[in-house]
Amino acid sequence: MSEVLSEQVVSKKFSPDERYRITTKVTIVGAIVNFILSILKIVIGYIGHSHALVVDGIHSFSDLLSDAMVVIAAKHGSQSPDENHPYGHARIETAFAAVLGGILITVGVGIVIDALDRISSGEVATPSSITLWVALFSVLSKEGLYQYTLIYAKKLDSTILKANAWHHRSDAISSIVVLIGIGGSIYGIANLDAAASVIVSVMISKIGWDIAKESIDQLVDKGLDPDKVESIKNRINDIPGVLHMHMLRTRQMGSESLLDVHIQVAPQLSVSEGHRISDEVSHKLINEFSDISQVLVHIDAEDDENSASCSHLPLRDEILKDLKSFCGQVENMTIHYLDGQVSIEIILSLAEPNNNDELKKCLSSAVEKFDYIKSIDLIFQ
Repeated sequence: MSEVLSEQVVSKKFSPDERYRITTKVTIVGAIVNFILSILKIVIGYIGHSHALVVDGIHSFSDLLSDAMVVIAAKHGSQSPDENHPYGHARIETAFAAVLGGILITVGVGIVIDALDRISSGEVATPSSITLWVALFSVLSKEGLYQYTLIYAKKLDSTILKANAWHHRSDAISSIVVLIGIGGSIYGIANLDAAASVIVSVMISKIGWDIAKESIDQLVDKGLDPDKVESIKNRINDIPGVLHMHMLRTRQMGSESLLDVHIQVAPQLSVSEGHRISDEVSHKLINEFSDISQVLVHIDAEDDENSASCSHLPLRDEILKDLKSFCGQVENMTIHYLDGQVSIEIILSLAEPNNNDELKKCLSSAVEKFDYIKSIDLIFQ
C-alpha cells in the first residue's frame, strides 16, 4: 500500500490581528452598556423593592465578567501557531466559553435558591413604577447589543462572540420576564415579581448549560454535524481520481474545522499523481467550505478497511536482495503492495540484449520461493 500525506492551509478572511481588534471593539461596547445597566438595575431594583430587577442587574453584572473573559480569550486565542502549539491557540477561546457557561449556571442556581427562600419566607414587597421603566429600557438595550454582537460573531465565525451574543439575548429575555413580573406585582399579584426572578434564573442556567456543553464538545473533539459530514463526503467522492473515501474524521478548533480522510486511488498511479489528487481534495474542501482550514489526506491504493494488511511485507532493499539471489542483477522495478502481497514490474530496455527465457524462468522460481510475491511481470521499453 502506498501512501501520501498532504496538508494544505489557506488564510481566512480575517487575520488574527483583525479578529482580535474587532472582537475587542464589539466587547468594549457591550461592557459599557452592561456596566450602565447593571448599576441602574441593581440600584433602582433595591430602591424600588423589585427583587427580580436586582437579580436581572446581577445577571448584567455577570456580563461584565464575561466581557473581560472574551477580550482575554480573543487576545490569546488569536495568536499564531508556534512550536508548542502547532495547531494554533483557538482552543483558548473555546475553554473560556466553557468557563463562561459554568459561571452562568452557578449564577442562575444561586439566584433560584435565594428567590425561593424569599417566597417561602413571605418576604414580598410591591415594586415601584420606576422599576417597570428600567426593565423596559433593559429589554431594548440588550436586544440591541445581541443584534450588534451577533453580526460580528457571524462575520468572524467566533464561538465566544456567539456565546456572548446569546448572553445579551438572555438578558433581553430575562428583562421581559422581569417586566411582566413587576407589572403583575404592581397590579396586585404579590408573588409575580419573585416568580419572575425564579424563571429568569432558570433561563440563565439553561443558556449557561448550552454554552458549556457546546464548548466541551469542541474540547473533546466531537465531530462536526452529521449533515455537514455528509456534504463533505459527497464533495470528496465527486473529485476526479478519487475511487472511494473512508475513515473521515472531523473536529472543531475554535471557529475552524479540521479533518483527515483516507481516499482510494487507482493502484497503478505514480506517487506524484496520487499526491496531486490529495492536493485537489484539500484545495476543494478548504475553498468550498468556509470553516475548514486544514485537511490531512491519506492516499490508499486499495480499500484498506477490507483488504489484507501489507505492513508485514518487506521493503525494496530486501525484495531486491531476494530477487538477486535467484536472477542476478535486477535494478529497475516497480513494486505494488496490494491485498497483503507484492506484485512486481521489472522494466527492461528493448535496446539491450536480454536472455528473456532464462530471466522468466528464474523469476518464476522466485515467485514460488517467496510467499509474499504474488506476481512478477516484465515490461519492455
